[in-house]
Amino acid sequence: MANLTDKFELKQNGFIYEATEPTSAAMAMLPQNRTLLVADLTETPPAKPQLTYELETVEAVFEHFKPTAKVEFADESGASVNETLQFKSVGDFGKKALIEQSELLGTLDDKQREHESFARKLQSNKILQKVLNDPAKKTAYITMLQALIQELEDAGV
Repeated sequence: MANLTDKFELKQNGFIYEATEPTSAAMAMLPQNRTLLVADLTETPPAKPQLTYELETVEAVFEHFKPTAKVEFADESGASVNETLQFKSVGDFGKKALIEQSELLGTLDDKQREHESFARKLQSNKILQKVLNDPAKKTAYITMLQALIQELEDAGV
């Protein structure tokens, strides 16, 4: 193994880079209060790359390129669900914004919140815990819940 404390060996192993020709004159540095954003914002690249200088804000970039993403999700049964997500700001990439845009993600998020709420209620409900600990009462409770579910489905709810 190379001794990486030697400057020559650091260069040789790619840890130190020294420019052999002056490149800073050809490249302007970004001011400290600016951000350079480089990303694919459209699905198909233009035939000729386009340099866009008039876009001075992130909002202007999103308005100009109108980025979208076609996404394939798998639902609870494993079936494929295709959706197109649109991005109008950086915030649209967050969890909450993606859930709001996607019908499938919204449905799954609602179900997850319902399950979490039910689990909390189940853990704190001493009477229900007693019912579930008794096998006969548990079976009767499950049968009653199944009948209630069937009644709601028959009513179209």
